[in-house]
Amino acid sequence: MSETEGWRAPNTQLGAVGIGIGLLSLVISIFALVASCDAARSGDKQAAVAEQEAARRGLLELSNVSAYFTSLSGAESDVNTGTRKSDDLQGPLVDISLRNRGSGEALVTRISVQVMQSEHLEGCWPEGGPLKVAANYEIEIPIAKKPPFSTTKVVSPPFTVKSGENDRLAVTIGPDSKEVGMTPWVAVVTVRLHHIDGADLDVGPIALVDSGQDPHLQPSGISWRIDRPVDLPCMRQNALIVDSISRIPGITPSAEFAALRRALQAYRT
Repeated sequence: MSETEGWRAPNTQLGAVGIGIGLLSLVISIFALVASCDAARSGDKQAAVAEQEAARRGLLELSNVSAYFTSLSGAESDVNTGTRKSDDLQGPLVDISLRNRGSGEALVTRISVQVMQSEHLEGCWPEGGPLKVAANYEIEIPIAKKPPFSTTKVVSPPFTVKSGENDRLAVTIGPDSKEVGMTPWVAVVTVRLHHIDGADLDVGPIALVDSGQDPHLQPSGISWRIDRPVDLPCMRQNALIVDSISRIPGITPSAEFAALRRALQAYRT
């Protein structure tokens, strides 16, 4: 071996090592680039899935609404016998049929009742007895508060309607038990269902009646029993109130409210 060859040999080895390191770095860079692209694609896919999931929203629509008396618990108070629980009371229930036309679940988290009219009918007979009957309602309407106003109930857990399915929601609405009166209570309300994503569905207006405890004016089967009144102008005023509510555009009367209007028809003139 010549001196020149001996001097060049180490440089050639170093050059080969350098080339090897460069190739290794290039391979590592390529793998890193591929991994980065895969991560980016995975991130894009996750973002797309998240976007699709966010787009899955419930879309509630009203199928039907009706209102009628249902059995309720409550209390009967008498100045002579005191207060006792009662499970055979009756009061208005609003029955709402819903369909979810959205691609995701519909979750109702709150129910609001907008009260447009709320009052007791006039007593047209001598004062009744000392008995006071108060039913327990899911949503109680304060009689002393002047309409219009709103009262809200939180639904826990939320009322859920699955995508493409139908379901029914029912809520009892009546006068505040601390303010219940002797004569029937009548009201005009709209029920608002609050969805978890901020969408609202209004149901109504609905005409409701609570029977009260005046023995001279009480529901009886599909009608009302009305004793001969001592004050005909008073009865005429009651008849006009009920009739005016019935004429509200788009009103849905409860079965008992419609029956009361028919029973009072003779007193409107």
